[in-house]
Amino acid sequence: MRLNRAQARQRNHDALVAAAVAEMADKGYVAARLEDIAERAEVTTGAIYSIFGSKQNLMAAAVRKLASGLDAELAPLEELELTLDETLRGIATAYHRAAAGPLARQRLAFDLELLSLVLRDPAAGQKLVDAMPQRTEDLIARLLTGRRTTKRLRTTAEQARQLAPAVAALLGGLLQRATVDPASVDEDYCAAAAVALASLVG
Repeated sequence: MRLNRAQARQRNHDALVAAAVAEMADKGYVAARLEDIAERAEVTTGAIYSIFGSKQNLMAAAVRKLASGLDAELAPLEELELTLDETLRGIATAYHRAAAGPLARQRLAFDLELLSLVLRDPAAGQKLVDAMPQRTEDLIARLLTGRRTTKRLRTTAEQARQLAPAVAALLGGLLQRATVDPASVDEDYCAAAAVALASLVG
């Protein structure tokens, strides 16, 4: 079936984002060449400038795409009436699922390259972080707000805001370990570790 102009542009956009993630994961941001990204995506280099305008904008699109993938895994938890422990288990399961996915190693390499860029060039790195539709920590904080605790109380927005960075850091670290050495961290371990953080809520 022949694609219309908008469909072709969207196809090229998606192919370039996927190619950018792969190329930057393989070679790093600085060494990744637009010509190689275009070749992976089976488009011309001109398509990159036409759609994104610059290499940095292309990486920002890749950051948004990867962030939205985890956010999409977490979003269904918002609709459920869960306890704090159940919510933490659900978040841990989503993180572990990301570590078990077919592109987990590529995603980890890309994330580490983004972190490296933020450390080397804080201004450019911050622009990429700002490109995310929302910080995963903010979504986790929303998910943790108003959840029943073992004391039959509900978590406040402030408690959730304080707990979210610990949850994201713990599970982010476990995701890295599970990606590099899958046998060392299973889903139950991730869930138990996340639930243990509930004790931080006074």
